Amino acid sequence: MRKKLVSVLLCAGMIASMAAGCGSNEGGNSKQEERKSSDGKVVLNVINYHVGTDYAAEYYDYLFTEFQKTEEGKNVEFKFEEIPTTDAYNQKIKLLISSGDLPDIVFNGGNNIINLAVESGKVQDLTSYFEEDPEWKAQFDESSLEFNSVDGKIYGVPVSKEISYIYYNKDLFEQAGLEAPDVAYETWDDFFKACDTLKEKGITPLGMDTADLGWLTNLWYSGLIGTAGDTGNEFMNAMYPTDYNTPEVEKATTDLQKMLAEYTTADAVGGKYDTMATHFFNSEVAMFPNGPWMIPDIRSEEKAPAGFYDKVGIMLLPEYGMEMVPTPGDMVGAKDPEKIEAAVAFLKFETSIENQLKGLEMAGLQPVSSQVEIPDSLKDSDPLMAEVLEIQPKAKWTYGQNQAYWYQNVIDTFSTELPELAYANITPEEFCTKLSEAAQKN
Repeated sequence: MRKKLVSVLLCAGMIASMAAGCGSNEGGNSKQEERKSSDGKVVLNVINYHVGTDYAAEYYDYLFTEFQKTEEGKNVEFKFEEIPTTDAYNQKIKLLISSGDLPDIVFNGGNNIINLAVESGKVQDLTSYFEEDPEWKAQFDESSLEFNSVDGKIYGVPVSKEISYIYYNKDLFEQAGLEAPDVAYETWDDFFKACDTLKEKGITPLGMDTADLGWLTNLWYSGLIGTAGDTGNEFMNAMYPTDYNTPEVEKATTDLQKMLAEYTTADAVGGKYDTMATHFFNSEVAMFPNGPWMIPDIRSEEKAPAGFYDKVGIMLLPEYGMEMVPTPGDMVGAKDPEKIEAAVAFLKFETSIENQLKGLEMAGLQPVSSQVEIPDSLKDSDPLMAEVLEIQPKAKWTYGQNQAYWYQNVIDTFSTELPELAYANITPEEFCTKLSEAAQKN
């Protein structure tokens, strides 16, 4: 879920290192993993995808550095393996769950793999740590902890909440003679009329993708289903649905097929998020679904043209819809007692009230705790982020998205079948049947 721009060379190097590294001692793979450094510090093995141009690379560098200055972290040393894409990171973690040793701290990569990790017996039950520190536990709402629990036991520590909405390019709307709604289009029909107007003016309306699990297309799809009345909303808030051949999902699939065929870039089918984000930064598409973690990239003149930040506005999805889900939390894969204690200490540091606010300011991570007070100065320093915080309570429909709530093989099927849907090689009903068949294998 947390995407970023990376170079082809980095990706190629990463793939090569993954192939070579599965039997190495990086990321805690070795049966004889290093427990203490030469100077007696506890060594925590970490696979880190927050590197390079990642939206949260600077923030996590801050966390690792500052933790080692604390009383709990002064005797801790980190040993990193770096993987520069979330998709490759998730694939590696799933590989290690099935055959290998997990890193001592297992970062949330956007996919809900807690059940897989717990079934493997390779992550620690953290319930006692929460019970022994009620002040820490009180920072999390019940839904976030429940989302990260299996059979009533807590295995994941939530580090943020996930929301998403639509970014739009004010200049492109003006060129098309469109006035963006203050909050959201009242209906999806109104939204599609705006897409038609943009298209008539030679402007590509929407950013979409199909590769790497189709993150952007997933957000449009989740919104189409999640705002389809009570029944659609209940579907998109349900964990692990198995029947996708419902009127609401089939109608959403029909609309998604239209969006892929008529309203997006020629390279969306088969395209990755990175390329689609570049289209948005270059003012080549008018609307782009994503969350607040994208704001640091929008502000960065290394990723977007100078002045682009001022061209961007936000709106909720049509019918006042907004994805809002607890996030899969960070887990502890360490086995050695000293490593477990050190890993938990880092997770407590990471989720402190101070660092949740720091994460919002540096990486656009929405605080998981209601105890975080948003400073008034944010309106001056980052008005777009302040607008995000102001628009959230205006949502009439909130819902989940497939990478958080659906079975992993259904998410994979969704991505692999999107090109077939886009090219009309299968009907919307057949697409939904394939999702149902995948779900029912679990």
